[in-house]
Amino acid sequence: MRDKKIIAYKDERIKRIAFSLRGLIRDCVMNEWDRLGKKQRMIHLGKIEVTSLDGRQVLKRNQYMDIEDERSGLYRALGSSICMCPGCNKANKDMYYNAIAKIWFCTLCVQEYRNFYHKNKAILDQGGFVGDFDEDFHKTFL
Repeated sequence: MRDKKIIAYKDERIKRIAFSLRGLIRDCVMNEWDRLGKKQRMIHLGKIEVTSLDGRQVLKRNQYMDIEDERSGLYRALGSSICMCPGCNKANKDMYYNAIAKIWFCTLCVQEYRNFYHKNKAILDQGGFVGDFDEDFHKTFL
């Protein structure tokens, strides 16, 4: 895939279908994320007995952390997919692929990152202080 790619639909019908599919995938992932969270709470409260295949009790902490790892993986996968912009969490926008970050962003967030970069870069070039400004990250949107 090229360094930068924009997915923008011109046909309104296709756009609605694509955005609906993204929303459906996002909803399915979040439902699984919630289901795993409920399972975690049940383990934490002791309402689910955690056992291994040979019948011995497994450490609840290990099972709890395994579920947490799975939940984190689901959320990371969703955040880096075209289904949801990690900047604004919206699924119904035209998307831009940032190959360096390996993440899809909506075109509105991309424009905001570009504007933020130019504004803060000008301040830095004049010897000013910007604070928590990740110049390398923002440069990937240019």
